[in-house]
Amino acid sequence: MILRCVLDDLLLPAEMRPAVPPLVVHDGDESFVLEAVEAVYYELVEATEEERVIVQHHYRLLRLAADFRRLAA
Repeated sequence: MILRCVLDDLLLPAEMRPAVPPLVVHDGDESFVLEAVEAVYYELVEATEEERVIVQHHYRLLRLAADFRRLAA
């Protein structure tokens, strides 16, 4: 899954984890858990349909990017 930071257009890989909040975002050597309120600063660029559904359920402020790509599961 790929997120884009809307502040600087940086593309960041992210992965699901079996906890709340469910997204861990990787920024180079650092990783952070994406809190619900921080989602306003990101958009979903690439994900499977299952990931999209889960992410949009937990992060109501996370938008789909205009260039969103749905990946095969």
